[in-house]
Amino acid sequence: MAESDRPDRPEETRLEIDAEPTGLGRIAIWLERSRVARARVEAARERHTSLDLGFNIYERDAAIGGGLLAGALAYRFFVLLLPTALLFVSGIGLYADAAHKSTREAASDAGLQGLIATQVATTARGSARWAVLLVAIPVALYAAAKLYRAIAIAHAIAWHGSGRGVRTTPRGVGLLLVVLFLTIVAVELGSLARRHADFGDLIALAVYIGLVGGGWFMLTRELPHRDVGWTALLPGAALFGVGLLLINVFNVYITTRLIENREDTYGALGVAAALLFSLVLVGRVIILSAELNAELDNHRRPATSR
Repeated sequence: MAESDRPDRPEETRLEIDAEPTGLGRIAIWLERSRVARARVEAARERHTSLDLGFNIYERDAAIGGGLLAGALAYRFFVLLLPTALLFVSGIGLYADAAHKSTREAASDAGLQGLIATQVATTARGSARWAVLLVAIPVALYAAAKLYRAIAIAHAIAWHGSGRGVRTTPRGVGLLLVVLFLTIVAVELGSLARRHADFGDLIALAVYIGLVGGGWFMLTRELPHRDVGWTALLPGAALFGVGLLLINVFNVYITTRLIENREDTYGALGVAAALLFSLVLVGRVIILSAELNAELDNHRRPATSR
């Protein structure tokens, strides 16, 4: 029998079957799988509006640099917190003097506990508290105006793709301060509800989301957006309220306890790192709330009128 007429040997067949693809072969397989997966996702987007909305928000966030905008907002929040902390600390010291209490007792009366109460009480013992209070007020107002402008620019970019022509208005700055104040009030009212009311946890959730979300809704009506009705701004306000609630819960039950249990290890640097991380999360929620409203408006109107 001729050499070419011999049947393939089992060993050669087994080697051909068991041979693994080369590096280029693996890349080709991965690319093909990615193409198939993308085709399936695109098909699913056409069938499910909610999935298409989620991908549109993700694509818009990537296009406008949502992460960078959130970082910029976190920086502005941090700058505002510095004079605000001075106001608070000097106020704690003045209250302690007027009430004939120690700064530690005054910090506890303000609802502060653990490491934060200790640091605030220690700082509040300093002298020249009236001078610090008078200097911190205009600085805090200036920082609030800069924060409002940053939020307004971020909203303009999310809605229109550009932040040109954004103006800082006294009404907008005032509404921003109202939102910050309502956030503090919501925390205190929620704490009271949990301690003294039946179904306190549910009441606390409703109060927090209602106050914070309602305050943000009022602010977003002043911020740049398309010519839409007030109902078009409600989803973003609800997202902001829920998002801020989750961030607050994360800080209370995880971040704060972690820092307090390891005070000797982390100290002030740990507090600053946790604070900055929380502020970045707040910035992300702000950006996502604006993107949600913008994309929902896109779904409601034809492409030619956007």
